Amino acid sequence: MTTAPAAATPDDRAAEAPVRPRKFRPEVQALRALAVLLVVIYHIDPEVLPGGYIGVDVFFVISGFLITGHLWREVSTTGSVSLKKFWAARARRILPASLVATVATILISLVVLPPNLVAIWWRQALASVLYVENWALAADAVDYQAASNDPTAFQHFWSLGVEEQFYLVWPLLVLLAVGIWGGARGGRMVKNPETLRRILLVVFGAVLAASFVWGVWQSLAGDPVAYYSTLTRVWELAAGGILALLIKDTQRLGPLRNTMAVFGAATIVAAACVLNDGTPFPGFAALAPVLGACAVILAGRTSGPGSLRTVTESWGVQRIGDISYSLYLWHFPVIVFFGVYTGRSPKFTDVMVILLASFAMAIASYVLVEQPVRSIRWFRADGRLLVASLVAMLLVAALTLTMPWKLQGIVERWDANAQAVDAAVTVPKGIEQDFAPFVDGLTGIAPNPIKAADDLDPEVRECQSGQSATETTRCEFGVTDNPTATVAVVGDSHAAVLTEPIITVAEERGWRVVTYLHSACPYSADSQTGDESYVDACNEANAQTRVELRESAPDLVVTTYHESNRFVARGSEEFAGAAGLAEVWNELGDQGSQVVVLRDTPGARGDAVACVNKNYSDPSECDLSRDRALAGRDVVPAALEAAPRVRVGDFTDYFCDEKTCHAVIGNVLVYRDADHVSATYVNQLTDRLRKVLPQAL
Repeated sequence: MTTAPAAATPDDRAAEAPVRPRKFRPEVQALRALAVLLVVIYHIDPEVLPGGYIGVDVFFVISGFLITGHLWREVSTTGSVSLKKFWAARARRILPASLVATVATILISLVVLPPNLVAIWWRQALASVLYVENWALAADAVDYQAASNDPTAFQHFWSLGVEEQFYLVWPLLVLLAVGIWGGARGGRMVKNPETLRRILLVVFGAVLAASFVWGVWQSLAGDPVAYYSTLTRVWELAAGGILALLIKDTQRLGPLRNTMAVFGAATIVAAACVLNDGTPFPGFAALAPVLGACAVILAGRTSGPGSLRTVTESWGVQRIGDISYSLYLWHFPVIVFFGVYTGRSPKFTDVMVILLASFAMAIASYVLVEQPVRSIRWFRADGRLLVASLVAMLLVAALTLTMPWKLQGIVERWDANAQAVDAAVTVPKGIEQDFAPFVDGLTGIAPNPIKAADDLDPEVRECQSGQSATETTRCEFGVTDNPTATVAVVGDSHAAVLTEPIITVAEERGWRVVTYLHSACPYSADSQTGDESYVDACNEANAQTRVELRESAPDLVVTTYHESNRFVARGSEEFAGAAGLAEVWNELGDQGSQVVVLRDTPGARGDAVACVNKNYSDPSECDLSRDRALAGRDVVPAALEAAPRVRVGDFTDYFCDEKTCHAVIGNVLVYRDADHVSATYVNQLTDRLRKVLPQAL
């Protein structure tokens, strides 16, 4: 006897019925809210959420998912993609709010920005307008002089540059797949688009695999370009794109989808808490936010026990999702301008003000710019909108030129002031007059603070090896034909700073000068702490330099280094690094070389040059207490105790009085950056060097 199957209940039939693709996905809007909040918190205080930068990766997945879904719906029904329509839609969505934010940031910059920052900000403003900010930052990341630049108010546009570049190329890949599809079908369109779907999956999968592998390789290799490169990021957008081709909306498997949504959201939050600026990125670590975002989207609109629906579809979360784009645009300029104006990190009350201002600007942008542009009839014509967008971009690009125009006027005025300064006369007077910043009624500073970074002997600069070099460049100066003696100058960039006055004394005494200068590489037998790749390169270079110095046995070796550097301790050594320094100094003495150790010049405020630019008429605002300027310098005294034959030169009294070390002395700018003395000032140490260096060799 057979039993008839039970009749399906209405609930069963509802669960099994196909669900039409949804035009609005509240879970995606909630992801936007989460992503932007992670980024905002990270930018305000990275210590609170050290991996908050992964919010950008969540945005990439969302963009890839939504854009590919849009392209798929069009191509699967029409057999093609209208590039004009697609790019116009992107321009309508992206450009108005971003250009308004850019214009406002430029105008504020013209009022509050110190002159030395204008050139950097202008370049990044222009790159942002053209949506290539990510490549501008990548170029800075590999530039030794620019790598430590403070962030500009345009820096967050790097991620928008990646997305815009994606929007340009992605529809072309879809059209490529259409061409392959048409060829496979003899050029005839078919009603069933599954073949096209499979071709797109192959194409997008190849992009994902190639980009992911490249991103892992570059990030593990420590390439600073990896973070900003479109080539290392596009796999994240491709992941969202592949998900858009595979996803099928359903009301089935509710408990599983609830678990998937919770897992995805938890993975994103955990990554934001665990990752940090030292994590190789975007490599394997980027899988966490990408897979987490994919899981939330794949779970769809959940319900029942364990669902996040109450939170994700709440009014507050959805409204933050609505304004997420504008909030991303506005929060970073607010944070950066706060730092530029106050010169300090925000306190709790400052954070509240920053958040209030950011949300207020975001809401205004959403209500007054984003929404009207989508509804005004004039903007609906695709061709007209594309032309208008191009014109608007060109006009804003032209507006950025007001920044270098303003800068040029200041440069010319300060150049004239600098030319009126005779450092040989004004510096001694300034020191005699209690380290007065200005003397003889002249309110001028040499070198021009805007050009301070370039105030280094160009020949010496060329002879300084980079941090990652495994060999130290050897150069010769002074009397190279029949010299009476040979002097070797050995050390890091702080030794390079003092090389020019050493050459001056050497030429007076008929000496040849041979330099072994290597950025961030003190001459020592011990390893430094820090980046392993740079430490290994320094160790290898120092080993080769030791061999050369043994073979050449110079009459005199002059050495110094940035005394803030730290070394790996030898056993229970009280002052890590002292033994390594003493070892190489004693080795030189044993081979017959006289050794002169020059104590490092006093430290400066980290923003010393920027501060002088901001306080040109009263640079005493930029001074630093003597205790702070000379803090942490116990290693060299300990090394000197173990190397009694070494002669010492100390220049502190050229920089500091009993309480303060000064940023400007006698109309001369003391520092050219955060810790290197300007060539104009260091040349005033020549008289002291004449006394410190042996009279004859």
